Amino acid sequence: MGVLMKTALIIVLIFFSTGYDHQSMAFFGFKSIKVYDIENGIAKIKWSTPNWQTKGAVYFGESPDNLDRYTGYSLYNYYHEMSLSGLQRNKTYYFKIVAIDRLENSEESFLQSFSTKNMEKEDLIKPRFEEQKILQVINNAVAVSWATNEEARAVIYYGDEENNLKKTTKVRSFQKEHELLIHRLKSGTRYYLKIVAEDRSGNKTNGRQFIFNTNDYKGDSPDLSILNVKPLSPDEELVFSRRITINFRTNLVAKSVIQYGTVPGRYKHKKTVSESRKLNHQITLTSLEPNTTYYYKITAQDSFNRKKKIASEMTFVTGHLKKKFSGGSLVKGSGYKVYVINGNEKFWIENADVFSGLGYKWEWIQQVESSVLNEYKEGKSIKSSKYHPNGTLIKYADSHAVYLLENKKKRPFSSAESFIKKGYSWNRIMIISKKEKYRTGEYL
Repeated sequence: MGVLMKTALIIVLIFFSTGYDHQSMAFFGFKSIKVYDIENGIAKIKWSTPNWQTKGAVYFGESPDNLDRYTGYSLYNYYHEMSLSGLQRNKTYYFKIVAIDRLENSEESFLQSFSTKNMEKEDLIKPRFEEQKILQVINNAVAVSWATNEEARAVIYYGDEENNLKKTTKVRSFQKEHELLIHRLKSGTRYYLKIVAEDRSGNKTNGRQFIFNTNDYKGDSPDLSILNVKPLSPDEELVFSRRITINFRTNLVAKSVIQYGTVPGRYKHKKTVSESRKLNHQITLTSLEPNTTYYYKITAQDSFNRKKKIASEMTFVTGHLKKKFSGGSLVKGSGYKVYVINGNEKFWIENADVFSGLGYKWEWIQQVESSVLNEYKEGKSIKSSKYHPNGTLIKYADSHAVYLLENKKKRPFSSAESFIKKGYSWNRIMIISKKEKYRTGEYL
């Protein structure tokens, strides 16, 4: 591509970014990565993604092949700062940043490293509890969860005397989030419980003291039940053409999975709903077919008794597409990506060179609500302009025949009336090179 053409494309992209309130068609890119203020077992790290708002995560560890520790946050911004905690003196740490935008596109930085050789002080800062919960109590057991601001292990002290917690149980793994089941409790008894967290440098912090009673359930604990499954009927807030959100509750804390498919009793897909122990469960299923009946089963596993409960088969029907586009339409939502529509699928054009090489014009792009664009299934991205995608109208310069590309074949229109009746526009016909060859299909 000539210099003038490249310059023109850059100008168009700048105009496109300004006029449509989005960033140019490019990856976000990392700028100004810096590790600083290494002391007290903590290193601060900052960077920016100046072309796009992202949320961030940092994976780090003592080996470049095993970044076994993680810290992250869920706020979208151009500028980012985090603290890596639990560091030891005279170590080399390796790290990689992962940035994720609102459309769930992700990009990784190169592997980098820093040293704590000159760290001024050892880690003397205690871990901090960010959450402590009694998840559920039954007649002979309790489920507890907690989270700390840095990776920590813990000792849990409990007993039926407030000032004499005789029994203990240990959690030896260093993590930020923990769950624990304590069994063999006496029914009809008041218990006291306290969590003590310890970070990798040996700093300890005491959690709050809990009081709970095991007299909430009389006799044996109840059987596991799956309750309040929604949606049970069409629901504009939960059911869409390409996705659905399913909610349900269990009477006992449980982990759960869902199996689903378009044939009764035959489930092509299986997904985890709740990896941690919960009473309230939710999952969003995506990449579904519009206006289609799906059959599904929920399986939950009781955390206390390790018994499974499989719900009866249920169904849901996805909605119709909110808006249909003719084949070959160019559309974009609130993000920077431009797609070609073909049928119920959308295909991302990866960069401006491919866009121009295919003969597209910027004024052909339709701005749509992201909620509409999200209803289309994500197809393979378009990385080359060597061949045009399905749904494109084409003709050769030395011929009057017009074709529609479908399944890598060119299908001729039987007449001008047929072309117009199907809703196509004459100004969207691409004149292609003879080098771009396709087999001929049936007449339209």
